[in-house]
Amino acid sequence: MNLLSPLIGKYLRSKDTGLLAIKIEGENYLLKICFDSGEIVSLSLGACKNEECLRRLDGVVPVEHSFLPGMKPTTPAKAPLTEKVIAIVGTAGSETVAEPAPSRPAVAVQPQTVKALEEEFIELIGPIGKMISDTVFAGLSYSRGNLMPLEDYSRVVDSLAKELPDQHQAPFVAKHRKG
Repeated sequence: MNLLSPLIGKYLRSKDTGLLAIKIEGENYLLKICFDSGEIVSLSLGACKNEECLRRLDGVVPVEHSFLPGMKPTTPAKAPLTEKVIAIVGTAGSETVAEPAPSRPAVAVQPQTVKALEEEFIELIGPIGKMISDTVFAGLSYSRGNLMPLEDYSRVVDSLAKELPDQHQAPFVAKHRKG
């Protein structure tokens, strides 16, 4: 699976509108992906725009990213690029990841790490913890067994910690915080 997959998959699933800006390892320019109601309507990487950017997506390594909600593309493609992008990078759906996590700064958290976080939360709070984690995961459109963007993982840690008794919150966050 391409490392862009969990980032792009999140905004496709949540049907967001806005600009996903991604710093790519070895690139001087940001990869900009514009979404309109969950469809990819524009791509740019420096002077490269839309269709000509597609071939540059394969194998890129995202270093960091940010999402600006509500931003509209300045140069939309003639037709949505969603299917073509998915064909290149895949989506964070039911795929499993066979390779180890990259040694570079993490942009996605492995499914085993998310599972360990949830199991410890349930152990601390009791059986109701499963329902709470289900609600938190659903709010992020996360399906168990998939990579989770680091930004979402941080939100999950914070959300679950708030549900714990005061004496468990700080140690829980300290143990599970990434980055």
